Amino acid sequence: MRLDTYKEKKFHEQFEPPVCAGCGKTIAEQELSDVEYVRTKRKTDIFFHRDCKNKIWR
Repeated sequence: MRLDTYKEKKFHEQFEPPVCAGCGKTIAEQELSDVEYVRTKRKTDIFFHRDCKNKIWR
């Protein structure tokens, strides 16, 4: 399975639209090309904009 397909699948499994961990804005489905997805070892799904990456991890 391609990573983009997996990211889209996880995006649609959310009950509410995901919120960017960096800026706090809601992520729309049209923005998925500029969004990164991380699955932590505790099975938490984190979505964030590529531009907000430095706000989360420094």
